[in-house]
Amino acid sequence: MNDLTLIGEQILDLSPRGALLTCDTQMEVGQELLISFRAPWRGPDVVALGEVTRVVEGWRLGDPGYCAGMRFIDLAREHRRELSERLAHLPVVLASRRHPNDYAQSVRAIAMGCC
Repeated sequence: MNDLTLIGEQILDLSPRGALLTCDTQMEVGQELLISFRAPWRGPDVVALGEVTRVVEGWRLGDPGYCAGMRFIDLAREHRRELSERLAHLPVVLASRRHPNDYAQSVRAIAMGCC
């Protein structure tokens, strides 16, 4: 029985730890994925098991559309090293939105007299 379904065809962001994928299918956090791609600059074919850690619904200004952020669960050591080397000279992609305020941390800092 073949349970493989193509969920998307484009990687928007890639690191040795995970990827952001465009999706044509609804995804859920915790869902496992099998991802297959060619490493940048005619690198080796990579097949890895991943887990969805974030779903971008595409509603917010600046969202690239419906996407799933995934972390690699099982990526061969040589592929992780190859990706690190091939991506090392590229600029780091900065978050498009600022992180939410950590109000609990602010209260702790005030209580400690730090602010």
